Amino acid sequence: MSGNHSNHFAECDNKDVRVPVSSFLTSIVTTITTKTAWFNVVVMLIILIQVTLRYGFNSGEAWVDELIWHFYAFFMFGLSYAITSDSHIRVDIMHMRLSKRKQRIIEVLGILFLIMPFTIIVFDHSIGWVHHSFMANEFSENTTGLPYRWIVKSLLPASLILIFIASLSELIKNVVLLIYSNTSTDKTLDSKKNNSLLRFFYPVIKNPKET
Repeated sequence: MSGNHSNHFAECDNKDVRVPVSSFLTSIVTTITTKTAWFNVVVMLIILIQVTLRYGFNSGEAWVDELIWHFYAFFMFGLSYAITSDSHIRVDIMHMRLSKRKQRIIEVLGILFLIMPFTIIVFDHSIGWVHHSFMANEFSENTTGLPYRWIVKSLLPASLILIFIASLSELIKNVVLLIYSNTSTDKTLDSKKNNSLLRFFYPVIKNPKET
């Protein structure tokens, strides 16, 4: 890839570029989140059944209500998907007016100094939370509630791991594109890509048919 392509990297959107390592990490997040997303369908069905029983037959079980909010915990997995698909809500009034390079610098700084530290700190605390729940054999206060409360609590650190992987994926892509947007650096790295680990970090502009 010549220096001319570095100009393409400087101008194109991140979603139009594929970096092997980043794509691999993203595929992990996407695979897990798309499969767990089916729990949303399960939640809707359980809610429908519970509402029908409660208001149609004046019946209902506490464990069903708890099962619903247990499944709601899977919504946290969607946070990592939002990062990889850039579908999270944010204020883009200033961001969208900046050059691609400045946007990527902001993304890198945001990931390094906001998302990753937050994820690591909360993950560290959540592990202790889950461990305490497991050791205490925590269960529902309702007599007909669900046992093994630690299972649902473990979804928090699990979702944080996915958020970290998603953030790492975006960090790698933005750093790589910042590097390859520099023509001189692009030429230097281009000469080494076929005989080193750099090939896993070599950006490629996606074919229009690629998703």
